[in-house]
Amino acid sequence: MSSDPSLSSSDKPVTMQVIADRAGVTRALVSMALRNSPKVANATREKIQHLAAELGYKPNPMVRALMSGVRKGYTGTYRATLAFVTNHSTPDYWQGLHTYPEYFRGAVERGRALGYKVEHFWLGEHQSRPARFAEILKARGIPGILIAPLPYRNRVFPLDLSSFTAVTFGYSLADSKVPRVSNHHIQTVQEGVERLCRLGYKHIGFVFSENEIRQVNYMWVAGLHVSRSRFPQLKYSVFDSQVWTQAAFEQWYQREKPEVIVGVNWEVWNWVNELGVSIPDELGFFHLDCHSDGTMSGMCQNTFALGGAAVEMLASLVEDNILYVDEKPRILMLNSDFRPGTTIKASMGVEAGQI
Repeated sequence: MSSDPSLSSSDKPVTMQVIADRAGVTRALVSMALRNSPKVANATREKIQHLAAELGYKPNPMVRALMSGVRKGYTGTYRATLAFVTNHSTPDYWQGLHTYPEYFRGAVERGRALGYKVEHFWLGEHQSRPARFAEILKARGIPGILIAPLPYRNRVFPLDLSSFTAVTFGYSLADSKVPRVSNHHIQTVQEGVERLCRLGYKHIGFVFSENEIRQVNYMWVAGLHVSRSRFPQLKYSVFDSQVWTQAAFEQWYQREKPEVIVGVNWEVWNWVNELGVSIPDELGFFHLDCHSDGTMSGMCQNTFALGGAAVEMLASLVEDNILYVDEKPRILMLNSDFRPGTTIKASMGVEAGQI
């Protein structure tokens, strides 16, 4: 059973049938040998495994999971499980956040349509032993991981991803090699400014915290830069993100007096409500991550759809047997949708289209 090195450089994937043909044995024997079946003689098993390594064979995790279910006697359509992993201080913390439940709900629904089960896993209880967490996922036959956005100031995911396929949300994860789905933040800001301009607002105030700016890889700032270029006739006031206090915000507002405030932090909305001004008659508020069914004016980031898009990307990579070590950086961005809401005026006295 000598090997031909030229086979390992072929563009075609190495399958068990390729190994069987090269070794002069049946595909079934190759399958048993690669599973360390005791029914295969030690010498034969070692030779087949050595040949598989030389040829660069990589088992498809989807097929492995499917066959695992068949061997265990499962009936009906097998649905591989994908892990939705969070890394906050408690296992349920993410459920009280704005975007995470929508990511998860969208992932679950789209995953079900594609034949996958999406299940939540909390990495927090395995912080000191992340290798144990990886063992649990492997034991469950889980081939792919959806990495939920990481907490502020924690941009490293402590799990060895080398034997998994992975996709993450947004830019909180520092590892740029992991494919990601994200809101198109530049479009979100740009369209938001255009909508406000069309409504007649001439002085716009932007309030972003430093954490929010870094969490999206400075895309909010990039969107503001694009908006300045597209709508130079507007006046822009930007709150100093380095001094994040309500008192500083109130001083900034009294000094700048913008007609509308654009933000992405619900804390800012609370600060606005304590200014003692009438909303939206005296001051408008425009949220860049508002709920699709709420009364807040702003841009809806379609987080439910992002969850579905993340599963689609992950499923495609899993089925193509592309592990983390083989992945190429890629980003899928989805646009936001405008929600008129009730926190901005319907018109500031200009005709639509006069920008």
